[in-house]
Amino acid sequence: MTIIVTGGAGFIGSNFIFYMMKHHPEYRIICLDKLTYAGNIRTLETVMRNDNFRFIKLDICDRAGVYALFEEEKPDIVVNFAAESHVDRSIESPEVFLQTNIIGASVLMDACRKYGARFHQVSTDEVYGDLPLDSNAMFTEESPLKPSSPYSSSKASADLLVLAYHRTYGRQ
Repeated sequence: MTIIVTGGAGFIGSNFIFYMMKHHPEYRIICLDKLTYAGNIRTLETVMRNDNFRFIKLDICDRAGVYALFEEEKPDIVVNFAAESHVDRSIESPEVFLQTNIIGASVLMDACRKYGARFHQVSTDEVYGDLPLDSNAMFTEESPLKPSSPYSSSKASADLLVLAYHRTYGRQ
């Protein structure tokens, strides 16, 4: 099994890599990360020498680069943790969030369709909006989307795009 983990040098992505390598040492894990403010290559030092691990510095919006990686590695699964995050940054520069979080997800899904890999999108609770601090209410996957920033809107857009790809093209 070969898994591409995008955004794997970030906090959540790296912990997913550590988990998978511990519990599935036979899997080949490829970490694809652009290494922006959110990624730190030193986080992955403990797995860098593992024969079943490979790090690739690449932007998920680079269609040619992503396709070349898929051609070479022939992944079975892609888990997309890659994202621009931080609400305040999205208010200052929304276009960066739209590019990475929406277009980047579409590049990955197109590559999965072309090369036969399964796609998993990692989202955020921010897509559901806010809950009152004094409430015991909880969000579920059936909660209505109510994004309130360019960040949460871009993640909600990617989620909707994943649903549309699934409905249009079938299993991904």
